Amino acid sequence: MEYNSIKLNNVELMDYMIINDVRRGISTGMTNVTENKVGDGSDLISSNLSSKKIEIDFTLLKDLIATKRIVGKITSSKQLQSIIFSDDPNVFWEVIIDGEIKATEHNNGKYTTGTLTFLVPKGYAESVDTKVLNNDNSGGENGTIINNADNSVSVLINNNGTLPIYPTIKVT
Repeated sequence: MEYNSIKLNNVELMDYMIINDVRRGISTGMTNVTENKVGDGSDLISSNLSSKKIEIDFTLLKDLIATKRIVGKITSSKQLQSIIFSDDPNVFWEVIIDGEIKATEHNNGKYTTGTLTFLVPKGYAESVDTKVLNNDNSGGENGTIINNADNSVSVLINNNGTLPIYPTIKVT
């Protein structure tokens, strides 16, 4: 996959490095808790999405010492940061660097390769899109607004995502 952009908290990583590979996986793993039955097998007690990792292999070619410092500063946040990939610009991942950034200098320090490993505690990406349901688009993909005979209003909101979501509702 070729990337035009990888932004970490709106800082373009590709301004500082060549991206060699990105590993996001297909889906998030599941953590399952089971309890053995008296007979054979088990009962499923609970299941939830696990955290996951995103790995980015990179190469630094110019101003190595200065670039390493900049990349270190960009990635050294103790808070979650958003990362957006150009091949899927409508979602962001909340990430934090995980472990040490391993880097290897090559050809007597002429270039450096390494891997950024980010932890995604939630395990999933979130949409950057905001959908609005109003009388003009009622009955469409976002949902339906029904004006009842008693002057009350019923609202059915369609969640087109893959996970439950809690809507923000503004009533006027």
